[in-house]
Amino acid sequence: MIPELMKLGDFGHWLAIPFTVMVGWVYVMLDHVGDYSENPFEGLGDVIPTLAFCRMIEIDLREILNEDDIPAKIDAVEEVLM
Repeated sequence: MIPELMKLGDFGHWLAIPFTVMVGWVYVMLDHVGDYSENPFEGLGDVIPTLAFCRMIEIDLREILNEDDIPAKIDAVEEVLM
């Protein structure tokens, strides 16, 4: 990469620094995205709300069975549904 940048002139080797930082930043961001998408059921605010889905299924099944003891629906806390 540096020989190609040196074709731009004497300042070409200085361009290697920001270019290397940008490429490194891309790889670090890919690693972070991989970490977050690796386990979608971890319980963070940006994951699949499995607890709410399970509670909705439980409520529907109990209503179908005409039970009286139906649990309350899970509401979002600070606009985050868990």
